Order: sequence, then structure tokens, then C-alpha cells
Amino acid sequence: MALIVKVPSPRPYEVRWSWYNADGARKFKKERYRTEREAKAKKREVEDSVAAASLPDYAGGKQSVAHWAARWLDKKRALRKPSTVRGYDAIWTASVEPQWGNRRINSITTGDVQDWITELLQRDLKPPTIRHHVWVLGQAFSTAARARAITHNPVREVELPTDRSVGRLPHEAHFLTGEEVEQIADHLTKTYPDQPWGVLVRFMCWTGLRTGEVAGLNVGDVDLMRSVLHVRRTRSVRGGVWSVNTPKSGKPRTVPLMPWVKDDLTTYLATHPGHANPDAPLWPGTRPGAAGGSPKTKTQRSGSLDFSSPWEATTFRRRRFKPALAAVGLPEAVRLHVRLMPFMGNSP
Repeated sequence: MALIVKVPSPRPYEVRWSWYNADGARKFKKERYRTEREAKAKKREVEDSVAAASLPDYAGGKQSVAHWAARWLDKKRALRKPSTVRGYDAIWTASVEPQWGNRRINSITTGDVQDWITELLQRDLKPPTIRHHVWVLGQAFSTAARARAITHNPVREVELPTDRSVGRLPHEAHFLTGEEVEQIADHLTKTYPDQPWGVLVRFMCWTGLRTGEVAGLNVGDVDLMRSVLHVRRTRSVRGGVWSVNTPKSGKPRTVPLMPWVKDDLTTYLATHPGHANPDAPLWPGTRPGAAGGSPKTKTQRSGSLDFSSPWEATTFRRRRFKPALAAVGLPEAVRLHVRLMPFMGNSP
């Protein structure tokens, strides 16, 4: 809709109008004219133009939210990393689809979405989690808006909860000290003397690599001569199938090695079965049977390292890292992507 407003100006007739763009966001514009006749002509032109551009695809508006979410996910599968899309898909399947999947895309209002947010809060979901779920729903609406199946995205106008608004204290990360790292590493070395888990924990703490980057390392990525590590890829596993991708930044990077980390790697690589093969995984996987618990049990003795397979973070976290945290009296909340206190005085 357009309107004419008189303003104190050499051009006193101001035409103001608004419209919704392809993403469903409302846009505003205004222009001034010397005569009322010019302003009325512009008003008619704008109204005709906006009406034509905003005319919805009524058939598309009758499609379900699931239809438009599937179109959005298909596009993301072609443009994003598989691990990223799996996260979107998991949120859609677990939370968004059961609530909205069968609803017509043009039947949902901002109030409907706001009521859903209230329900999620009543189910004790945390505000960051709710924001992720609402964002996924919003992408289905944005896809429909770009196809002109709807004229606006109702998710844009909802009020999202924050930790402060619900009185929730933000999570405080536990940063390991050098002494704590050594406690964990020593425990793993004593408990599993024939496996490199103590060296791995020190390596992860002092390089700060993410778990996918650790799994993605090959023997050839370690440059002991220059005391650097080349992070060129990530690896992830799903359903027993490994996939390789780029680091999170989208490009390779070089990480310097502390002297004691270089010494650890020198000793470790000397016994690595694939030390002469630059394409061999740096850190080994484990064959079935390498369960947690006491190393004296039969189940533990049946497990063995598999240097032909990459290291798998989930298995290591559950069977090695968490029991080690408990054994040395540290909280279970310490992430496997471990970090040290931000000072260097506590190095080995």
C-alpha cells in the first residue's frame, strides 16, 4: 500500500510505500514530488507494481511445511558439509516436523510459533536449543517466501528466550590446568600401557584441535623437522561409514608444536606401524571388543588397536576419557575438545 504525505519541503508531496522482499522481510521507501499530480501518478505506479510482485503462489501456500523444509534441506545437502546437514536434519526430525510437518505453510501465524516457543520452554529446553529449533522452522518459511508461496516469514517477528530472560546461568567451561592434563594422561598410560591414549590427551590439550581434525590427521601431516602440524582435513563417521571434509575454516592451517608435544610425537611415531606411510591415520581406531572397564577383564583384553582405521572420538570419550576424568576426580563436563588455562606456566 502507498500513501501521500505533505511535508515542509520544496517538494512537498512525499509518496511512502512498503513491500515484502523474497525473504519475507518488510521493506520501506519514500520519494518526494513537486506537484500532487506527480505524486498520485507515482502512487498508482507503486501500488500496481507492489501488487504484482506480492501476488502469492496460492498452490504453493497450500503445501505443507514438510514440503518446503524438504526443499530447503535438499539445497543444503548440495551446498553444505554432510555433518552440518545432519545437524539440521536431526533438529527437523526430532522437534520441528512432529509439530509443524503436516500444517499448510500459509496457515501458520507468528502467534502459533510463539505458542510453540512457550511449549518448548515448559519442556525445559534451554534457550540456545530453542533458538536452533526455531531457526530450522524459519528456513522452511524463508524457502516458501522466496518461491512466493507466502508473503512473509512469521518466524521473523517472534520473541526468543535468552538465558537471562529465563534466569538460567550460562554454562561455565572447565579449563584444564597443565597438572590436570598430566593427571589424566598418566592415568590413561598406566591403565592402558600398550595404547597411546595418554599421549593423545596431551596432544589434544596442547594443540587445541577439534575432534574431527584429530581424526583427520595422517602421519604425513606431522612435520617434526619444522615442529608444525598441518591440519588439512576432518573425518567423521556415521553408521560405520567415514567421510572426509575440510577443516571448519574451509582451508588448511598450520599449528605449531610445543617442544614436549614434539618429543611425544617423535617417540610415538617411532612405534607407529604406518610411520613410513604418509597417508596412514595418525591416531588409531579400535576393533570391536575394546570396551571400557578394568583392563584385567576378558572383554578389555579382547580389544586391540586398528592403525588402518581413524580414531573415533565418541568411542574414546565414552570408554576412555570419561572414566579417566572420574578416576582423577575431575567433572564429567570437561569436553573432549579440551583446552588449557590461558597461561603457559603450567607446562610439563
